[in-house]
Amino acid sequence: MDRRTTLFWSIYDFATTPVAFAVNAMYLPLMVLDSGGTMSTVGLLPMITGAVAATWTPVVGALIDRSSEKAFARKATVVLSAIIGGASIGVMGLLNSLTGLLLAFTVMTLAVQTGWTGMNSFLAQEGEAHLMGTASAIGVVMGYAGGALGAGLTVLVDHLLGRGAALAFVGAFLAVFGSVSVLLVREHKTVTLSTPGLWEALRESLTAIRNDRSLMAYLVGSVLWGDAVSTVISFASVLAVNVLNLSAGETLTIVATALPCALAGAFIHGRVGDRIGLVRAQAGNLTLWAAGFAAVAIVGATVPAWLVAVVAGFALGGNMALTRALYARIVPRGMEARLFGLAVVFAFFGGTVGPFITGLVADLPGMTLQTALVVPLVFVLLSMPTLPFVRIRGPFEDAGVHSSGSIA
Repeated sequence: MDRRTTLFWSIYDFATTPVAFAVNAMYLPLMVLDSGGTMSTVGLLPMITGAVAATWTPVVGALIDRSSEKAFARKATVVLSAIIGGASIGVMGLLNSLTGLLLAFTVMTLAVQTGWTGMNSFLAQEGEAHLMGTASAIGVVMGYAGGALGAGLTVLVDHLLGRGAALAFVGAFLAVFGSVSVLLVREHKTVTLSTPGLWEALRESLTAIRNDRSLMAYLVGSVLWGDAVSTVISFASVLAVNVLNLSAGETLTIVATALPCALAGAFIHGRVGDRIGLVRAQAGNLTLWAAGFAAVAIVGATVPAWLVAVVAGFALGGNMALTRALYARIVPRGMEARLFGLAVVFAFFGGTVGPFITGLVADLPGMTLQTALVVPLVFVLLSMPTLPFVRIRGPFEDAGVHSSGSIA
């Protein structure tokens, strides 16, 4: 992709990252607890919403791939998802019941994942193979820039007008910038392939996964390491208050500290991935996650809060950049959208089941959220053996033909 296209594509990261910080990490866990929920409920909510999104997203991907007007289908999908997702966030600010939060958050998750199906399939189609790590990192850097601006303004609106107005602002931010991003990008490459029916396309995708050991290894690995990332996001504000013993105001400061570190982490991991290989860079990132979880689980608040923020932000930004770049480098040409949709199904099991298990363990007698961090630590450690089986597709290669020089 040229610089202009990369910039416009990355605006979608700019639009959606404030949702992760302000809604998923900051407001939602506390709103669930305020509505009578428990730690298990905090973990269960993304599990339920993720199950719905995981069921729907592969269908969206297959519909985009088989459309005769793929560019139009992609744009329409992303615009509608941005508007619907933004509206659902605004509705969350008007609700006081746990059931209402569940319904609104489900719609928001469904919409955001649908939009990502379109935007990540665009990256896989348009991106140059040898610069995929950098392109992905630019998107994540833009995302955390949006997170810093969006989350910062959200906190300001909260102080001035209250939580409802703050959530309405986040929703409007997503709707406006998410729509602008996809409307500005231009598709230059075309992929000629047969246009099977919807269910035939899904069966074809499952066959591609079954016959491609590298793709299967990536998906299994993403199940496992996705647990760590999702656990941090799901319990971020609760971890800050209950484990690090921070006040609400100090928690916002810690989030603000993590944002620039995430920017640096995304860019540095992306550049390192392009130099030494994405698989090797991902191995380093997972090692950093494991060390961080172990430290907090063992010594808790003894670890300086600023150090936790720096390491977590750096690792989170790097993981997002590398995971996306790896997907774009192993997916067969012409199947970008539908395989991303199926990847969401795999990621669901690690990205939502893990937080749920963490919440259950934290609610057990004699256990705390601090000791429950052993759950994501185990998931990270189990993900590492999958990396040697992940092989990178060359610039012009298709399914089943991989570059042997990229094995970790």
